Amino acid sequence: MLHFCIWVFVLLAGVQVCASTTADSVYFHIKADTIREIRAGQVVELTYALVNAQFDSVSSPVFNSSIEVIEGPKPHEGSSYAVINGVESKSHESGFRYLVQFRQSGEVELPSASVKAGNRTYTTPECRVTVHPAVVDMNKLKCCLKVGRLAGGYKKYCATLTCNACPDQNPPLLSINGKTYRPTRKSFSSSNGKEEYVYEYFFNDDSYEVSCEELTFGGKPYSVKPKKGKLAGADFLIAIVVSGALFELVWWLASRRRYREEKDALLAEFVLEKKALPLTVSWAYTHYGVSHTLLLFSVLLLTMTGVTIYTDSMFMSAFFWFGIAFVPLAYLSYRNQRRKLDFQSIPTTLNEQAIYDRIYNLSVTYDWDVDHYGEDCIVAHTNPAIWHLTWGEQIFIVFDKGQVWVNSVNDLNKRTSPFSFGYAKRNIQRIRDALTHGAAIRD
Repeated sequence: MLHFCIWVFVLLAGVQVCASTTADSVYFHIKADTIREIRAGQVVELTYALVNAQFDSVSSPVFNSSIEVIEGPKPHEGSSYAVINGVESKSHESGFRYLVQFRQSGEVELPSASVKAGNRTYTTPECRVTVHPAVVDMNKLKCCLKVGRLAGGYKKYCATLTCNACPDQNPPLLSINGKTYRPTRKSFSSSNGKEEYVYEYFFNDDSYEVSCEELTFGGKPYSVKPKKGKLAGADFLIAIVVSGALFELVWWLASRRRYREEKDALLAEFVLEKKALPLTVSWAYTHYGVSHTLLLFSVLLLTMTGVTIYTDSMFMSAFFWFGIAFVPLAYLSYRNQRRKLDFQSIPTTLNEQAIYDRIYNLSVTYDWDVDHYGEDCIVAHTNPAIWHLTWGEQIFIVFDKGQVWVNSVNDLNKRTSPFSFGYAKRNIQRIRDALTHGAAIRD
């Protein structure tokens, strides 16, 4: 015959029950809550429960000297549901519970109690438990306390106490920010003669300070290093902001040092020597804006990864790998932008006045503004239409013997634009066509 039963209790654990053998659906019994056998010095939860009735008055149990009451009495409520041979049954129980500690080993009789429900008095039957001697090898005993941030759900943190032996306090209590917490859930496993007791405590606080309350094994105290949240929520944000500010400071100082000579250099002289466009600090910020932003994001993400490891011992892999990935992207962007500073040579036999005239005609035709006409160079910028994909371009022309050096980049006096969408190359090609059209190219 197939029997299928489901029992649901408020406290899920190994339970030793002492109940009356009466067939009455209302009865009063004792439950000893323990994951494993009871040992001297171990704290055990005793529950006195009346099933399928509510009591009106209580005659409390009287504990003798062999049993120390650690805590209680406290209210107890529970319910159960069963299906046997297709027949459903439900029950409800109410009562009170104690946390007690057995001082010595041997057979120990649990004190009885009685309650009145209506016109009847219910008394717990005689109940004895076997208390085994406390046997704990303190040299092999290991307990660790960890606190981790939860990725989602209604609770923010989970404190986990893991031991390779059952504590006397069962379940052990934690002090979290000055408040006493019982475990939200607990588990026991055994493999190859090794036991593991795990107790989890969920809580919601911006910061935390977690410690064990009177953790003992076989009556001997055991110390577990308390855990303290190193940064609260507001401090976490402050750490991120500070890291970003430090990065900006380092970037600014590095830019000032890197471009300290270029910012004061004469355009024509620098181009003829370096064949590249000199940058000021502000121009460098604009030109390398994408690299700057990617590195800033990388610093912020890696900082967030480090802070979560430091505060919550939790590795945020997504933040870490995105932070790492941004670094090569920033380098590739830097190399691409650096190449855009290089000038191109356009051989020509035109004199300076002829060059001025042709550039002026280009400015009229394509609505360029010429910012500088000089003996050694010409500087202009475009005026893009509203539907233009960039903020416009700057055009630089430097005179040299038998040739001119030309470059066009996204306008450095405006916002960062990572792509020129071919406009800069088109500007250079227009200048090349204007200077070489109808003129012999000198080798």
